[in-house]
Amino acid sequence: MAEEGPSQRPKARLPAVVAVLGEDAAGCLPLAGEADMIELRLDLIASCDPLDALRALRKATSKPIIATVRIKSEGGAFLGSEAERADLLIEAAGYADYVDVELLAKRCSKIISAIKKPVIVSYHDFQGMPGEEELADIYERMKRCGAAIAKIALTPQSRKDNLRILRFLSDAEMPLCMIGMGEWAKHLRAIAPLYGSALTYAYVAKSTAPGQMSLHDICLAIRLLQ
Repeated sequence: MAEEGPSQRPKARLPAVVAVLGEDAAGCLPLAGEADMIELRLDLIASCDPLDALRALRKATSKPIIATVRIKSEGGAFLGSEAERADLLIEAAGYADYVDVELLAKRCSKIISAIKKPVIVSYHDFQGMPGEEELADIYERMKRCGAAIAKIALTPQSRKDNLRILRFLSDAEMPLCMIGMGEWAKHLRAIAPLYGSALTYAYVAKSTAPGQMSLHDICLAIRLLQ
């Protein structure tokens, strides 16, 4: 597959609802009709070669595909080495429209420099919320490393934390996806897109993150709120 130059790189229709698929992605694809984009969690595919699953998904849909590989500390199931994970993400870029790379990945810069597709640079805090200065620093680091879309998923501990997320979104200077995880922030998955979040994620078969809503429910909620 020919590499794409910067002017040819696809852009997401923002905001977009992303359906998260893993094992049996091709079988679950018909249930993802309401989604604008598809994320394929390569770390959740155990029955076949993850790249084979990605290639099959690419043939089966014209929707933009995000490829990612999560390790345990990032809420995933990949058990290989970081070198193996980097190689898998780089190879996946040949079939996906976007690749999601964690800001804290050991080989983050190497992976981003090797990928000729837009990169979603992500950060996850499954325990709480960073302070104001730390959050601003995370965002600046994402911009500096060349993120096409910055993705920050946090775990609010109060309603005030939810307001912090919405205020941060309102000041964003580049495409930013902000997600509130956990019970305090479940509603933010529908509300944040209305305040400028570039993406919101939903499950089709099984939830892949705390507080994640089903694709049907998130689409219904957004329609009702618009």
